Amino acid sequence: MIIKRNVIFAILFLLISAACSFLSFNAFADRLLHDKAQHSSNLWERIRNGFALALPPSPNNKAIRKIALNYIQNPHAFNSIVANGERYLFYIMEEVERRGMPMEIALLPIIESAYDPLIKSNSQTAGLWQFIPETGRILGLEQNVWHDDRRDIVASTQAALDYLQYLYLKFDNWKLALAAYNLGEGAVSKILAKHIHKGRTVNFYDVNLPVEVKHYVYKILAIKDIVANAKKYGIQLRSIPNRPYFDTVKIHEHIDIPLVTRLANISEVEFTALNPAYNRYVIKVSNEPRTLLIPREKKEIFVRNLETYHDPRISWQFYRVKKGEKINEIATRHETTVKQLQTINGIARNKNLTLGQKILVPQIVAGNQIARSSWKIPTQRNQSVVYVVKKGDTLYEIAKRYRTTVDQIKHWNNSDENLSIGQKLVMLRG
Repeated sequence: MIIKRNVIFAILFLLISAACSFLSFNAFADRLLHDKAQHSSNLWERIRNGFALALPPSPNNKAIRKIALNYIQNPHAFNSIVANGERYLFYIMEEVERRGMPMEIALLPIIESAYDPLIKSNSQTAGLWQFIPETGRILGLEQNVWHDDRRDIVASTQAALDYLQYLYLKFDNWKLALAAYNLGEGAVSKILAKHIHKGRTVNFYDVNLPVEVKHYVYKILAIKDIVANAKKYGIQLRSIPNRPYFDTVKIHEHIDIPLVTRLANISEVEFTALNPAYNRYVIKVSNEPRTLLIPREKKEIFVRNLETYHDPRISWQFYRVKKGEKINEIATRHETTVKQLQTINGIARNKNLTLGQKILVPQIVAGNQIARSSWKIPTQRNQSVVYVVKKGDTLYEIAKRYRTTVDQIKHWNNSDENLSIGQKLVMLRG
């Protein structure tokens, strides 16, 4: 008996050892694959390795192939969107990977904003992830006269991924989580409750979701399919380096944006692309420091220049308009011009100021205005606008409203499909 027991123990020991060795080997293999992905020169390989959402069987797959075809037939437009995302995609991908989420989520801004954080929408959504003001506030994204954190690259990405993880925990399905991100948590919950009450399944493909919501998820799957099988579809994806584009710097004092660009030796366009949250030309620091994104190769230059810069860091301040004051009086008092005040505050030429209105005026220090003659006030660049399709809209009417053509709208949106209520169309304004 003792011998048999010893034999059994020996066999169990060998089995446990073999299992541990197998697990260790698997862990080692996984680590090798992860390291290989991290050291890949092209970001797309790393993204493909993280895809986790399966394409559906027919007939749903037919709808996805139809959406994919619109992108495949216009690879230049698709790569233009990818070019917009070059600054942000590595950061988003790393955060998705760190959280163990499906890598398809890193491609979600293609649908939401075409990777344009300055995109404007008539539904009041903003930023890469297109948050409405209320949702942004719930998720802790501050919105005030100085900045709108729905457009902040880091803050909005963290909020979007937090929200998507919450939706996944609630619905236990990534496709339903994505549907809820588009339609709203409450609306999806009500639809699922009806299905459960009637004893029906709550599989994403069987749930009676609105057509445009299913189309939204299909679009994500179509884009994933294109990225995963680019060679098969004859698409040469624009290469994106597998390394960080930007680094962060904490700012503890108010500072002019033109001064930041000067100290970092970057253009205003580059600053705005990385820091689109700021509404004014002054970065205001309240209780907590503000985080700026600076191109990685410029961070050391900026930090060094900032540490050795001893002149005033702000040259603009807010001024509250008093009763009866006119803009020419305020301009004279602050040794500037009416045109400059109108430009920096976005005031129309013939528009009067109102009592209590807050405008930016040059800062006065010890009786002297801080010199701004060498700083050019930034001008508006071409911006994207998101139009949300309403009942009764036609492509012809929308094209006429935006002074463009139906073909151009189709080109911008890679689509030849009929409009659906709630559909988002990317429009460009010069």
